Amino acid sequence: MNNKIFSSSMAFLIISGCSSTGVIPMSQDSYFIGKKDGSPGIGVSLSNKAEVYQEANAFCSQKSLEVLTLRETVTPAAPGRLGSTELHFRCVQPGGSAKPLVKDADKVVNLNSNVNVKPKDVNSTDMYTELKKLKELKDTGIITQEEFDIEKKEVLSRY
Repeated sequence: MNNKIFSSSMAFLIISGCSSTGVIPMSQDSYFIGKKDGSPGIGVSLSNKAEVYQEANAFCSQKSLEVLTLRETVTPAAPGRLGSTELHFRCVQPGGSAKPLVKDADKVVNLNSNVNVKPKDVNSTDMYTELKKLKELKDTGIITQEEFDIEKKEVLSRY
């Protein structure tokens, strides 16, 4: 008897763990779908991810629109944890709003050999270290925000 109850409970948990949230309105024009992956294994289930996108596409298609992904979160399965896929999306007019990636050209830096560089004292600290120490003093309450801002300006003016 206990074995049947345990088996039934496990089957229910596995089946309910695989179900989708359905499309949930998040704001006036954005939606959310979340789905746990009940398949065994470790890692990302591409079929779970595909099912979430199919559900989103079906929802938007009913409105003669298409999916625009706002955010996707995929949690891989691990021992003791089901994987999941979450999709935040909008339904937009067909035609796509994706733009190709345009990479700016590398910047050319000209070196000027006539630059005078002052040698640093051996005992001097770098700007990063000084600013870090100032922040620690502010965070611990030894100096105020106003004192921090004044000291920070002074440090930055030296470099």
